[in-house]
Amino acid sequence: MFRCFVAALTFVFLLVPAVADDRLADIEAIDDVVARLDEAFVQKDAEAIRSLMTKDHIAVVPYSSAPETVEQAIASLPQLEFKQTDISEPTVTMLGPDSAMRTLTARFEGSFGGEAFDNKVFITSIMKRIDGKWLESFYQVTNLAP
Repeated sequence: MFRCFVAALTFVFLLVPAVADDRLADIEAIDDVVARLDEAFVQKDAEAIRSLMTKDHIAVVPYSSAPETVEQAIASLPQLEFKQTDISEPTVTMLGPDSAMRTLTARFEGSFGGEAFDNKVFITSIMKRIDGKWLESFYQVTNLAP
């Protein structure tokens, strides 16, 4: 009985670092996708945006009157000028083997359709791994009290 217990404990101790390494690789990949997506919006690069989001992606942003699909977000790019300054470090929470939630607090400044905004915000991204590639499937920017 004791040998079985020791064998099980050894297995667990050997497995934990492997799982941690996989999670770290996933977190780094997610952070990379979000950084590339942020840059694609700054550059107004529609093809890069499409390649980094799921086809059923939804964005909820305070400067829009309704949730936006990928194509609606791309169509509104000419009206959007923004700068994001991160206030907190991003946190990635694995929701399952192929899904994660990334959150952070930031300052969101700019304009949309000529209307200026300058807000402290909480940003949530839901990420999905599809065919081995992390993609953003949901994005929400929530205004916080100053």
